[in-house]
Amino acid sequence: MECLWKCVVLALCCVPFAAPQEAVSTACSVDLVAVRVLLDYSRPALPLDLSGLLLGTCPPSSSSAGNNMVVFQYGLLDCRFMRMVTANVTSYMNVLTYKPTQRGFYQTPFNQAIVYTYTKPAGWTPPVYNPALGDASGFGKLEFTMGIMNDDFSAPRTSSLFFLGSPINIAAAVKQQFHMPLMVYMEECVAASTPELSPSSQTYPLITNHGCFVDGQAGNSRFLPRVQTSEIRLVVQAFKFTQLNTDVYIHCHLLAWDPAQLNDPTKKACSFNQRTRR
Repeated sequence: MECLWKCVVLALCCVPFAAPQEAVSTACSVDLVAVRVLLDYSRPALPLDLSGLLLGTCPPSSSSAGNNMVVFQYGLLDCRFMRMVTANVTSYMNVLTYKPTQRGFYQTPFNQAIVYTYTKPAGWTPPVYNPALGDASGFGKLEFTMGIMNDDFSAPRTSSLFFLGSPINIAAAVKQQFHMPLMVYMEECVAASTPELSPSSQTYPLITNHGCFVDGQAGNSRFLPRVQTSEIRLVVQAFKFTQLNTDVYIHCHLLAWDPAQLNDPTKKACSFNQRTRR
């Protein structure tokens, strides 16, 4: 029985630049994907840096100097593809990234989302090749990270000093190991005058009520569009405690959740809209 596959290239709305649609072409099958990228699409500007291209975590699998083209050909279980499953559709998602590593090449980084959608035919049921009876169980480790990032979120910021009112870029992520794709949320965040929370700490709430950015009512703090489900980005407007000459420490409660089960109203990332006051 034949299955319908559709390959889609989507430009991410959260980055300032994406490669032209004609520069990237895709083809996919039941278990393989091929992405082709023209290295000289920006003619007459400089060509793309081959070593700066990644599909998820995978480097190019081959290149053709004669055709000025690089090819990524991998299985859909490679390169940290994310998978979302509904009753009739299975989607595989990844990001093609370009970060030049050397001079003499095109120097503008870009991200481009790659989405592969598989529609199950009517009446389709998964084949059972080796039926057996018994129990199965499994477990894995989740590792959460959070840090202050530079202006384009490409690397950790080297300094933790900020002018009052300037933006602080923060990224939090979960390393999924052998788990299915997960959506990460910030349940609660509080700024405190101490590196460890205690009754004597002076505090200021940033995020409350399972992911609502209350600090955005007074400042320009807000969540940013997602690049991938396993990471969440936000910007906080720098401030200080008025009666204390101390550093400010941000403490957050992170949550990882199944992206296919988002009907729970407590799973959200909400920013305050200054225009509508909502």
